[in-house]
Amino acid sequence: MDSINSRATRVGWRDLAAEPFRIFFPAAVAVGLAGVSLWPLYALKLADFYPGTSHARLMACGFFGGFIVGFLGTALPRMLSSFPLTMGETAVSLGLYLTMAAAYALSKIVLGDKLFLAWLGFFALGGAVRFWKRKDMPPPGFVLVLLGLLCAAAGALLAIADADADEAHYSALQHLLSYQGFILFPILGVGAFILPRFFGLPSSHDMPESARPAANWMRKAGAAAAVAAAILVSFFIEAAGWHRLGPALRFAAALVYIAFEIPVFHPAVVKNAFSGSLKVAFALLLAGFAGAVIYPGYRVALLHLTLVGGFAAVTFAVATRVIFGHSGNLALMSKPNRWLWVALGTMWFAMITRISGDFLPKIRFSHYAYGAVVWIIGVLIWARKVLGKVAVKGAED
Repeated sequence: MDSINSRATRVGWRDLAAEPFRIFFPAAVAVGLAGVSLWPLYALKLADFYPGTSHARLMACGFFGGFIVGFLGTALPRMLSSFPLTMGETAVSLGLYLTMAAAYALSKIVLGDKLFLAWLGFFALGGAVRFWKRKDMPPPGFVLVLLGLLCAAAGALLAIADADADEAHYSALQHLLSYQGFILFPILGVGAFILPRFFGLPSSHDMPESARPAANWMRKAGAAAAVAAAILVSFFIEAAGWHRLGPALRFAAALVYIAFEIPVFHPAVVKNAFSGSLKVAFALLLAGFAGAVIYPGYRVALLHLTLVGGFAAVTFAVATRVIFGHSGNLALMSKPNRWLWVALGTMWFAMITRISGDFLPKIRFSHYAYGAVVWIIGVLIWARKVLGKVAVKGAED
């Protein structure tokens, strides 16, 4: 086992409130495991409903949503030089989150969407108060984070409204906003700030403290907003039936932002499992969009390259750094960490198994089930090495 920093201590209630990643990261893992478990339960005829929508909501709103809120709830008050979350705020947020996840798991989709919207609104209100009382600006790329939250809210509203006119169009747009925009924008926005550290490089989004946006901040934020606008347009194009043009525009916009703001395709000063796996993850993220352009008939299956291969792998890498940093174990990041290749490699194998199911319709659901089981194994490997440290407080980076 990895040794814990000798200066580390067990966390208290105030630490759990002020650093909500300690609660939401484990909760997000549990919700994610529940979300993928629906497929083997369905294959074994132990689930009496088709799990497609429940699985998608649990993964997007529950799994990714838990990591997003846990990270932002911890980092954003510090970035703003504002006050941390209170015990009451964290307790209410957790209650809404767990109730939402339970509703989705029981296939109460509309109820889950309403709870998701309430959870987002509650979190956004707390963030707005802290932004108003800030002493510093967040990194400029966080314009994308805000747009990700707006995508999630818009997607939930569309799902709740269940518009009768052109239902297929609205359903497609809801899926794109909820399952892609909600996750892609925070990955790009947070990634521009934090991921250069994985490669031993400085971040151009790490700026001097100022309560007002400086000229360079405005330039960076403007570039992020322009990329976001192109991605949003791609959602509307694809929802309108242009199944090649929409993903092609999304691929181009994401590639441009990654190339200029996130150094995954640049020579790295630090070369280890984290920097190497991030290169693979971003390549898979883009490959999912490219695959939809080449094979639009299989775009749902190939999107798992983006969702599992890209989004999830980046999420686990960032979560590892957050947990190691706040538990006094940041020095572990510089070790070989071959276990990370094993964990993510297992998840990527699960991704291939899941995708192959759509190309082999006679054994589709068995592949869904096998893929789910293998993904769970990969997540448990990651959790065994990382997740226990959320209960430990140590010197931060």
